[in-house]
Amino acid sequence: SDPAWRYLNVRRLFNYLEESILLGTQWVVFEPNDDRLWSSIRRNVTAFLTEEWRRGALFGRTAEEAFYVRCDRSNNPQESIDLGQVVCEIGVAPVKPAEFVIFRLSQFSDSTSLVDE
Repeated sequence: SDPAWRYLNVRRLFNYLEESILLGTQWVVFEPNDDRLWSSIRRNVTAFLTEEWRRGALFGRTAEEAFYVRCDRSNNPQESIDLGQVVCEIGVAPVKPAEFVIFRLSQFSDSTSLVDE
């Protein structure tokens, strides 16, 4: 129902971004789930998305208009930490600046999952 998904190129872009980020964050399952890990995840995902934005894959005059990465205490409460889960929320603007399509990636100590919104 989201109008951004009606374009094939948007879906392909998301498939590429999701797969790349999932593969690029497999290492997190071996690290302590804390502020330092969340900062590393934000830094790595932000670097990747910045490069994609510079290549023209995301809309926006600035990186802040093109995407955001949230991985902190707000989306990693103690219950998630206790379950061995790390959640990273990512918003990207594939069609219009600052109109984000959001997805969440979850890395578990024994698996990985993706939740589109």
